This record gives sequence, C-alpha cells and structure tokens, in this order.
Amino acid sequence: MQDNDSAVEQHSQKPIVTVVIPCHNHADMVGNAIDSVTMQDYRPLKIVVVDDGSTDNPEPVIRSKENQDVPIFLISNENPTGPSSARNAAIERMWEETDLFMMLDADDLYLKDKISKSVNKFLEHPEHIGIVYTDAIIRNIHTGTEIHELRMPYNRQDLESECIISNTPLITKQALANAGGYDEGMRTCEDWDLWLRITESLVAVHIPEPLHIYSVTGKNASDVVSSEVWHENWRKISMRIAERRNATSH
Repeated sequence: MQDNDSAVEQHSQKPIVTVVIPCHNHADMVGNAIDSVTMQDYRPLKIVVVDDGSTDNPEPVIRSKENQDVPIFLISNENPTGPSSARNAAIERMWEETDLFMMLDADDLYLKDKISKSVNKFLEHPEHIGIVYTDAIIRNIHTGTEIHELRMPYNRQDLESECIISNTPLITKQALANAGGYDEGMRTCEDWDLWLRITESLVAVHIPEPLHIYSVTGKNASDVVSSEVWHENWRKISMRIAERRNATSH
C-alpha cells in the first residue's frame, strides 16, 4: 500500500468505489456475487475479481458479466496465493483509480443499498473513519436456513477480544495507507488482524442493518483450515495486541 499524502487524494466529489472479489473454486457462485454488486444503486463503481488459482475455470462466468456501466477487471493467478495475497493484489492494481475499497468474497452477496449506505456513512466523518461495516444474513446454502447476524457497535476494547467487524466492509485508502494491507502469512483471521491495525489511528463505524449475505457452503475457512492454523493465528494476534500495548505504555 502506498503511504504518501497524494496517494489518498480523492478523485472526485463522489468517491470512486472498487469492490474486491477474491475467487478460489467458486465458478458456481462468483457470477451471483458480481450481480449483487452491479445491481447496487451507487456509481461510480468498479469491480476487480482475482481468480486465485481456481481449478473450476471461473473466467467465462466473470467475462460474461462485463459491461460498460460497471467495469470489471480480472487478475488470474496460475496457482493459489491465498485470500490475503489476492486482496492485496487487487488493491494494488486499482489503487490509482480508486477512492474507497469494499470487500466481498466470491460466495457471498451484497444486499440492496450496501454500497450507498456505507459510502454515506463514511462521508459523515471522512477524516476519522477507516472502516464501515454492517450486519449480515447468514445463509446455509444446503438447508436454506437464514439467520440475522447482529454485529456489535464498534468499540476498540471489544475488537481486541473478538472480531466484531464483518468480512465485507468499506475500507478507506487512508486506512490502508496507514496500516498496510492484509498479512499474507495468515490464512485465517487476516481480516481481524487488519481491522486491529486500522483502528489504531482511525475508527470503525457500524450500520445496524443486514446488508450482505454470508454463505455457509462447507468450503468456508472454518471448514477447510486446520485448527492448528486457527490457533496459531489467534496466538499471533494476541501477541501483536500485547506488543502494541507495551509500546504505548513506554
């Protein structure tokens, strides 16, 4: 991520939003994810999809969604690099032509007004806000059950105890310039780690509405990543929190 003042100057009065969609073996779902973005009422809007070493060939689906109203950019990785690296690559690719980034996994969906409500919330205090996040609907694609996941209002102390911020937030360029991108050495908890770094200098703001759908597919990180990796990343985050506390106490 760039870290100079010119890198975070806004391009226009209405921020240009780029939605980042990492995709690994979700050719069956990435088209719906893209549709959920293009149906949003917010413009100017761009999408960058990272095909992260998929073996199910999602490119034809992604290409079929191209239109002039919402430009879609594709980054193709021959081999999987992981979600952190994929997101970072997308952010780097779109940095110069973007004002605000938003995250969306290829198996999830935005609901109506997700982008416009997130941008409007950011514009209330753009000098202080680094993240805007919302509630979600958790949908099990096998059973069809849906649960409203109520996220907690932002509080730094609560965030240090658990990841209260969802995985589909708006992230400002200033936040990324200050904190850097996702830790590419972390296969899980990478978003929590980034939220902690961002909120050292900026705040997160919660919109108490379910504005995205999180899909339970059986291929989520909680299903496919070993407990050893999860515990190692939890330990890494705890150590980093302790290090920051020690640094500020001296």
